[in-house]
Amino acid sequence: MPVGTLRGLHLVVADIEESRAALIARGTEVGPVEDMGGVFYAAFSDPDGNTWTLQHMPWRVA
Repeated sequence: MPVGTLRGLHLVVADIEESRAALIARGTEVGPVEDMGGVFYAAFSDPDGNTWTLQHMPWRVA
């Protein structure tokens, strides 16, 4: 696959605010956390242009 063609990759995290803050601290632009009916998402792109989404489901315990 060509660089930057992957879209909508999900990274499931235990704490979306902490994960978002860690990415921002490393210079990544991350969108705001959005509540989509109890599941929380925040989107970002990696340096190659692939798009990722942090996903947090509060009822799931790691």
